[in-house]
Amino acid sequence: MATTHRIDLDDVERDFLLTGLLQWGGVVAMTDDLAKATGFSGAEDYYSRVVDLVNALDDPGLSATDWRRALAVAEVAFSSEILGLGHQWEDFSHYDPDDTYQAMRRLQWRVLGLSY
Repeated sequence: MATTHRIDLDDVERDFLLTGLLQWGGVVAMTDDLAKATGFSGAEDYYSRVVDLVNALDDPGLSATDWRRALAVAEVAFSSEILGLGHQWEDFSHYDPDDTYQAMRRLQWRVLGLSY
């Protein structure tokens, strides 16, 4: 069983991850190729796991692999005009894109430092 890691998330970081994880299947659709590129076996795997990922963000935490997957999916949702929300991010998030960008960068460093 993989070791779980808790990352204390501030409100903007939590919103970034939640918005990024939960928009797939809403405004934007997860594809098999994108799911595979972000560490899942396909779109069905992503959709079957997303609720568990969201529920485990705070407690008990995620494995290093799942933190990386969640971050990658949220990054695409936030930044991509073609695959994700892009400029529509503001319509779904509670935070300004500049604040979200800073939160994303903080999380990137913390997730990068997790050991497997």
